[in-house]
Amino acid sequence: MDDFEKYIVENKQKLASDAVDPKVWLEVENEMLRSKNHNYRNYTKMLIAIIISLLIAALSYYFLNPKDEINEETIIAELNLAHYNYPQTVSLKKQKLSEFTLPKDKLDDVQILLQQLEFMDEQYQDYLLYIKENGYQQFIGEQIINFYESKISLLDKIQKEIEKINYYEKKIPSNSEKVVFNI
Repeated sequence: MDDFEKYIVENKQKLASDAVDPKVWLEVENEMLRSKNHNYRNYTKMLIAIIISLLIAALSYYFLNPKDEINEETIIAELNLAHYNYPQTVSLKKQKLSEFTLPKDKLDDVQILLQQLEFMDEQYQDYLLYIKENGYQQFIGEQIINFYESKISLLDKIQKEIEKINYYEKKIPSNSEKVVFNI
């Protein structure tokens, strides 16, 4: 044993204290709290800096990326579909349908066709979104051509159904109020 160890063993009773000096204990606690608060402040500053940098990155991406509006005219021009006259044909057919009147109680007879038309329009919007996200690809152009052909066919079917209803309405008139067919 060296001298220091001997001294500790011999003076064990003198060195052992039942109570810690309150001044010393308070100083130790204060130092621990200061160190803890300092670490929290550093973490908080880092967190704020990260949030601000992410916000700046998101805003710059949002404002600096061009927002190309994909609409029917743009897509027709981009896919070189103008020679098919699809949009004009659809527009003319819709205009002609809006001139028809139909007995109110017969609207349900064409409702399923109108639902199909809505579904097709939703698909078309999905096609536009796909082109916006992934660019034009040959298969999507074919899908758009199929969409227009199917839509024109469906509009013809709706027109025939309305004409058939009106034909029978003339033969056997109902008391139902007539409404303008809106598409």
